[in-house]
Amino acid sequence: MNCPVCDESSFARLLVVRGRAVTRCQGCGCVALDALSTPADCEERPHATSRYMHALRSRGFRGTSLLDVSTTSTALSPAAYDAGIMLHRLQTQPAPGELLGRVHLALRPGAPLLLTVPRGTQSAYRAQDRWCFDETTIQLLLLRHGFHEVLVHKLTGSGMLVTAVRDEPPPRPKCSIVIAAFNEYRTFPVLMDALLKKQIPGADREIIVIESNSTDGTRELAKQYQGHPEIKLVLQDRPLGKGHAVREGFRHATGDVVLIQDADLEYDLDDYDALLAPILSHRALFVLGTRHAGDWKMRQFAKQKVLSAALNLGHAFFTGLINFLFRQNMTDPFTMFKVFHRDCLFGLDFRCNRFDFDHELVIKLVRKGYRPLEVPVNYSSRSFREGKKVRLFRDPFNWLWVDLKLRFARVLPKDLW
Repeated sequence: MNCPVCDESSFARLLVVRGRAVTRCQGCGCVALDALSTPADCEERPHATSRYMHALRSRGFRGTSLLDVSTTSTALSPAAYDAGIMLHRLQTQPAPGELLGRVHLALRPGAPLLLTVPRGTQSAYRAQDRWCFDETTIQLLLLRHGFHEVLVHKLTGSGMLVTAVRDEPPPRPKCSIVIAAFNEYRTFPVLMDALLKKQIPGADREIIVIESNSTDGTRELAKQYQGHPEIKLVLQDRPLGKGHAVREGFRHATGDVVLIQDADLEYDLDDYDALLAPILSHRALFVLGTRHAGDWKMRQFAKQKVLSAALNLGHAFFTGLINFLFRQNMTDPFTMFKVFHRDCLFGLDFRCNRFDFDHELVIKLVRKGYRPLEVPVNYSSRSFREGKKVRLFRDPFNWLWVDLKLRFARVLPKDLW
């Protein structure tokens, strides 16, 4: 048995429910249930309701041809439908990916798809179910089979309402590397030379450099890469903060995967492979490169020991605060190495301009339903004398305000549902 999400063949036994063995994929975490000999006609076949039609229209359904996969079992004509609906059917299939592939061919480009599935809890297991998905595995499955702009909405009880749009995925994945550069004359050319030599196995790449009108000559260095086939250079009129520059980079990103890279040399480019592997193999949507290698003291400035201790304590405080507020168990939410499928950004609006954007990005992804996978990375912190730009008497208050505000603020706009 291979997992329909990530193709992993190794499953770990979890428990037995009403005589059925329940196992979990060792790759992505999708849950599988032993098949019963119960005839297929025991399946419930719910019908489309006005709520589902409203959800489809909010995702762009304006036509008249609706494919109801919940009641259709015949061959499907290619590109014949303006929208599709699949109610409590996907999880009953021995090969859910094959069904999604047929639906993808039957829908016209840009057509929305709505499906309902039980949420992966023991109380939701039904006799006819073969698979149990959670918010991450259902999105991974849809992305793999040609759908994007996926939204998952938890229903009352133990169900999920999922909408997506038919896409034409490229034959080969692409990674967008977003670099915010401001006053990094010494490190910027070294980084760019190393980055252009760095290859990503199994994926193409685009490098997006946002230069914020530096005063030390970084802008002139960045202009040397203008016209390079793998580099998009965005020249800002004035510096508006790292967060603003990264947000601008998101707007120019066209890759399937987004990776944030600073213009300094604190992080190791050789960690790219380990960070990207879970996403490219359909095992994760959101990865953080944790800098904790068994020691919470990440920053150790040789001539500024008191200052480095204060930064380490601050990091521990804000990490604990975010974990408490949002029920997480992260070790390093503020790492530069934030890697995620670009589809995770769909529906999110970002406002922060400075280093509070690190908080905003992680919190909004977590609140949208993505639990980050943490991968250890190498890290060598530079001191303020070497160019660190955090403002100790301003930024922490912004971080605290953002953390508390986003605990209760709406993350997705109402009109998406």
